[in-house]
Amino acid sequence: MAQYKVVITDFGDPDHSLEAGVLRDSGLDINLVRLQTREPAELIPHVTDADAIIVQWATINRTVIEAMTCCKVISRYGIGVDMVDLQAAGEHGIPVANVADFCIEEVSDSTIGFIFDLGRRTFILDRFVRSGGWGSGRPIPAWPPPRLRGQVLGIVGLGNIGRAVARKAACLGLNLLGYDPYIAPAAAAELGVELTSLEELLRRSDFVTLHCPLDAETRGLIGAPQLAQMKPAACLINMARGPIVVQSALYDALVNHQIMAAALDVLEQEPPAPDDPFLQLDNLIVTPHSSSASIQSVIRLRSDAAQNVVDMFNGMLPRSIVNRKALGWV
Repeated sequence: MAQYKVVITDFGDPDHSLEAGVLRDSGLDINLVRLQTREPAELIPHVTDADAIIVQWATINRTVIEAMTCCKVISRYGIGVDMVDLQAAGEHGIPVANVADFCIEEVSDSTIGFIFDLGRRTFILDRFVRSGGWGSGRPIPAWPPPRLRGQVLGIVGLGNIGRAVARKAACLGLNLLGYDPYIAPAAAAELGVELTSLEELLRRSDFVTLHCPLDAETRGLIGAPQLAQMKPAACLINMARGPIVVQSALYDALVNHQIMAAALDVLEQEPPAPDDPFLQLDNLIVTPHSSSASIQSVIRLRSDAAQNVVDMFNGMLPRSIVNRKALGWV
């Protein structure tokens, strides 16, 4: 029986017993190599003869892909694949698989939580009390706030997570707008989402939440011109990827109270520099790219990423191949 070499490039948890168990239970002879690096130059010596790699945040660029001589699949711990050169992988006949249904509930729950925090000014009230404030005459911007029911939520990106947000937000009585060039109008209508242009969505929404992938079309999608179209009392939520928002433009918009507040689970630079002035803003909530995490989601993520590899070794396609176009597949 042939032996397969599988390389895990990086993962936050040093324990990889769950992945090892999935690979072992396949009955295949697998040599599992675990690294902890994101740097292409450090990866290349280990992946040259790899039959598969499982990646979280490591940069799998064209140089890395061209160094691999026998790779059958690149499997991603997660949904987004912006760290992998999909075109280069396709040109070399390497399918890139992700875990497409990962963290749908977790990220959509976190989005709704941010809407509550921003809409009810919870984060500002917390700071107010901690600084010795209480009682009437609260020196809080935009206090008291309007009730959530009847406000407008604009959802940019109506994939699995965006649609889950729409379903949950509808229960709160929010009116829903959506921008997604790739969703069928009938599917949006079934969710109760009115499809609009991005410009109209920004102009009409009280909350704008981002759930689109990071690619050439969406990098810098929300910059100074787009922020200028938002209401002064509007809030921006980014649950997708940091570079979708031009962070310097968002900083200016928040400092100048061009929009009321923002809540971000992702940043352009992760982790941010300790002295980043962005982190000193009072009208900003930041979490450390953690909205996807739950006990259940992490178990599912790790096992499904390993299962993608097993499926390829057994001559089957994983459930989700993201570079079909680059591979020339219909």
